[in-house]
This record gives sequence, C-alpha cells and structure tokens, in this order.
Amino acid sequence: MEAVDIIYILVALVLAVVAFYVLVWLLPVIVVLIIAYIIYIFLRGGSVCG
Repeated sequence: MEAVDIIYILVALVLAVVAFYVLVWLLPVIVVLIIAYIIYIFLRGGSVCG
C-alpha cells in the first residue's frame, strides 16, 4: 500500500464515523417531530391525509 491509500482509508473512516454520529443524533429528532405532527393532527381533529 502506498501512503496515499492509507490517507484515503483514514479519511473515509473519519467521514463514516462522523456520518454515523450525525445520523444517530438526527434520527430521534426526526422521529419525535413526526410523532408530534401526528399528535397535532389528531388533536386538531382533522384527517391524517390533509
């Protein structure tokens, strides 16, 4: 392996870890927003379809 290949592998690993942590943080937020919207629709008394 050349040094450039090792650098590319390290950069890819760092980006993968960053993407993983962003998704781990973002997924609960999205789920909570969806649940809150469904509860809002339910409390408003409208239909779910709009």
